Amino acid sequence: MNNNRKIYTAVLTFVIFFALSFSAAANTFKKVVVIVTMPVPACEAHLTSFVSQLTELGYKDGENMALTIIRANGDREFAETELQKVVKEGRPDAIATIATLASQAAVTVLKDTDVPIFFFQVADPVGAGLVEKIGGPTGTNVSGRVFTVPAEVRINLAMRLAGQTIPEKRPVRFGYIHSTYPAAMGDMRALAAIGKKNNGIVFDTYEIPYRKVPQGVPEMLSKALEGIHTLSDTVDFWWQPQGPLGELDAFTRLLLDHSKVPVAMGQTMESVKTGALMHITPDLEASGREAAKLVDGFLKGADPGTIPVTAPAKFTLGINLTTALRLHIVVPPDILELAGDNIYR
Repeated sequence: MNNNRKIYTAVLTFVIFFALSFSAAANTFKKVVVIVTMPVPACEAHLTSFVSQLTELGYKDGENMALTIIRANGDREFAETELQKVVKEGRPDAIATIATLASQAAVTVLKDTDVPIFFFQVADPVGAGLVEKIGGPTGTNVSGRVFTVPAEVRINLAMRLAGQTIPEKRPVRFGYIHSTYPAAMGDMRALAAIGKKNNGIVFDTYEIPYRKVPQGVPEMLSKALEGIHTLSDTVDFWWQPQGPLGELDAFTRLLLDHSKVPVAMGQTMESVKTGALMHITPDLEASGREAAKLVDGFLKGADPGTIPVTAPAKFTLGINLTTALRLHIVVPPDILELAGDNIYR
């Protein structure tokens, strides 16, 4: 009898120990999902810095983390379907979404859950329906960063440089060829609103349908070329849009090769290297790393609803001095200082 009791006690002890060990392992093993909207340089740079920061924080895929990367290729419905498949296999501990369509997909699929979602590279999260306001906590399972420099700041910067070339008697006219991608539409609304209040600046727009990237790129570029021919004779400068069209190096080349109108505001640093006068955007590496640190907090129990939705803290400015000299623009010392090493000739 005593032997049976000893055996029973030993087995019970083993079962309890195994259960506790399994529970501890389950608590330390995290399921993280990253949804990438499309294969453009900004998305890929954000993904790289995000994963690198997670690694530096001690997360290793297959050891203490299961990392799933969903590449939506510009297709929101596809992103939703793939995320639903992942969720059916078990509740994710955190979702990180890169750019607007991926973020919309995650919020749609997980809106009635407590799964933490952190979005970044989203220029207009309110217009995209992700959050109700910017600048404060959401009180929901969603938080993120606004991936844009405020429209007022960009316009003031552009006018300090491009405004030097236009007589004071008339406004500076910027051509804005954009797709119907949410970020571009939101950016255009913000810029146009300021333009209506400022007699010194006008935005002439040309809208083209958004097509899924990468397969829809040739059609968007073809439509953009029509916009170039339509606006070239009426604008002083081009202003590249936010969203996938503005991210394309081929779009910068299209503007420069098919019109004599200079590009004042480029959307990427590569556009400045190619010939655009300037570019200012949140720093990609810093933005991706900040996102990973906040997701790490969610994995450790932080509430995304308490995290204010704000712009990233670090920005990158680029200036093409050759373009400035050709246009007889004097770049003030403070702008050169802000650009730092991102001055191109």
